Amino acid sequence: MSETFGQFLQLLRRKKGLTQKDVALRVGIEPTYLSKVENDAKGIYSLSEESLTKLARVLDADSDEMLARAGKIPSDVRRMIVRDFSLIKEIRTIVAEESRYEADKDE
Repeated sequence: MSETFGQFLQLLRRKKGLTQKDVALRVGIEPTYLSKVENDAKGIYSLSEESLTKLARVLDADSDEMLARAGKIPSDVRRMIVRDFSLIKEIRTIVAEESRYEADKDE
């Protein structure tokens, strides 16, 4: 089973030796909210792009990976896709090729 976003976040935080309170204060969110995010609590709204980018900076993580793991598309990428929908077809082609590769590898 792959790790959840909350597990990923908790792992990064612990590797840095930071408490939830340390991280929350640096990012500008409530420690209890960060705890709920780390524990993948149901009904919790996802963090904003700004908060995720701050989290990445505090935890020395790649901001694009942080956004992707949180299920977000960076706003600059979103604008690019909206301007040129052919990018979606290119991405789907890459995904299909990767899926075929994974299926061939499993055989």
